[in-house]
Amino acid sequence: MNTLQNPFRVEGVVEPPFFTDRAEEVRRVRDALLEVPRRLLVYGERRMGKTSVLHAARRAAERRGGRVVFADLSTASSPADMANRVLDSATRALGRHWRDFISGLAGRLRFRLQLVPDPITGLAIPTVEGWLRSRAESEQYDSFVSVLDALEAMAAERDSTLALILDEFQEIHRFGGESAEWRLRGAMQHHQRLSYVLAGSDTSLIRAMTGPSRAFYDMLDMMRLGPIDPAHLSRWIDERMAGAGIQAPGLGARAIEVVGPRTRDVVRLARAAFDLLREQAGLAAAGAPVAREPTEVVRRALEAVVAEEDDRMRATWSNLTPLQQNVLRAVAWGGSGLAARDTLERFGLTHGATARNTATALATRGLLVRREGSVTGFDFESPFARAWVVRHTLPDVGLLLPIDHARA
Repeated sequence: MNTLQNPFRVEGVVEPPFFTDRAEEVRRVRDALLEVPRRLLVYGERRMGKTSVLHAARRAAERRGGRVVFADLSTASSPADMANRVLDSATRALGRHWRDFISGLAGRLRFRLQLVPDPITGLAIPTVEGWLRSRAESEQYDSFVSVLDALEAMAAERDSTLALILDEFQEIHRFGGESAEWRLRGAMQHHQRLSYVLAGSDTSLIRAMTGPSRAFYDMLDMMRLGPIDPAHLSRWIDERMAGAGIQAPGLGARAIEVVGPRTRDVVRLARAAFDLLREQAGLAAAGAPVAREPTEVVRRALEAVVAEEDDRMRATWSNLTPLQQNVLRAVAWGGSGLAARDTLERFGLTHGATARNTATALATRGLLVRREGSVTGFDFESPFARAWVVRHTLPDVGLLLPIDHARA
């Protein structure tokens, strides 16, 4: 391995050798893509590596001759946008393999298409006409379901099969609530040439959507994507470091202790640690491996990542009310909990119920999450946001804690 190259990647979809473990999860998703009709739900907290697993499974299925359409719905603002995402992805995946794909697609849709050239590839991408985005959501959902029905019909006409990955599929609920869920279920039930892998990271919403009396109850195979085994991940980090010329045994384990189990958080911290150690060792000139105490290195790496987050966090902080700011301080500090007397007094919180309600609102905004297995406990969604609060705002209330202050 080139000793000047950081052995860790966190941007975009991560592929081997920057991708580790998950062989069983990739195999299961691959099989679901190839066995038509199958319906698999892959869910788990953000930054666990879900999207990388899905893409690895897509590539594995395609190597076995499968046709896979991967549509990321996370940025959609309306049901019409979701239709466009599937149209775009299907055209790129199938347009060069299925003859007369666009004309065949247009002939089966219940709305008119317009063609927009991709400025990079020149490929003509079909999209819904712009006026549809201003129509009622029910009409927009018609367009989304119509695209799925058209792909089913085209696969049947070709005596073929097709797999669809709908990433962040729970966005359908945001636009249309339970009625949208039932419409998607109804379409999927009638499709015999399509397999579906639905994926999402809003675990509380997904649990609701798959609960009794809801559309997806007892319809989907379920696969939760949890943390990589800490022993495997810590060992992999140390080995990647060593392969790039840095001997830092124990650094991987310490990184997991500080930022928790989410894969991307751990790898981001390891990446920052490698940059620090490379600079210290002067590897660009000398190429000699060095050893460093992991606690010190991880703390300095955490400082570097928090500095990268400073502009974003200051903008977020300035848009919070004083009550919300104090609740974040209290959660970062830990202590005895939001309803404890010492917490209420230290952070100027008037009542435990008010503090918990405020924390719930901050969870809705994505700043906090409910602690696993707890009704009233909260954690930061991002360990780097928590570290920023520890470093920059706890001194305001007379608390001077190390940036890698242990999570409560």
